[in-house]
Amino acid sequence: MTDVNFDKLKVIFIDWYLTLTSVTFLNKLKVENHALFKKFINVIFENNPEGWQYDWARGKLSKEDVAKKISQAGIMPYEKVLQTFADCCSHQTLDYPNTFEKIDKLRQTGVKVVLATDNWDVFTDYTVPSLQLNKHFDSILSSNEIGYLKRDEQKDNIPFFAGYLEKNNIFAPESLLIDDNCLNTEMCQKHKLQGIKVQSTKDTLNLLDTIIKERTYHE
Repeated sequence: MTDVNFDKLKVIFIDWYLTLTSVTFLNKLKVENHALFKKFINVIFENNPEGWQYDWARGKLSKEDVAKKISQAGIMPYEKVLQTFADCCSHQTLDYPNTFEKIDKLRQTGVKVVLATDNWDVFTDYTVPSLQLNKHFDSILSSNEIGYLKRDEQKDNIPFFAGYLEKNNIFAPESLLIDDNCLNTEMCQKHKLQGIKVQSTKDTLNLLDTIIKERTYHE
């Protein structure tokens, strides 16, 4: 599967969407009113030649800015859009109920486990507290707060990860990113961070089991 020495790791970064959950951030709206959900998706992703969803993910736009865009498209009043964001993102779920149990076991082996996500302020404002994610991860890195996506590159580092690694005195090869996006894992490998691409949330859980067994075996 990989030549990563799991026993030598000091931190494991784990992606969120399509790595720990396949549930879209607007899933509640998708279930309750699919036609309205498609209108939201069209404005944010499909009919968006400027690609401003990435500015949103880099923290250059706020949920209020996005709510204005959606309301200006005539889909829903501004305040109702904000309420929809809050309602949907507060009802996020994981694909497997034992995910946190596995992450907790992994942390007990002495490695830091950090949630590393390209995401928006609606995630940090609503999903993080709703699922009490701070209890299950040593830290949460979200692009909207850092100002960079995981794939963003500077000359000698990846700014998304650089601050955390420096603060915790961790060298790049002592870290691992688990992510569904090869752009992210390949960028990590380019800068000596280790990366493993997973195919599904189930694949992630299987990988966590493998790491737990490897680290427990060497205790």
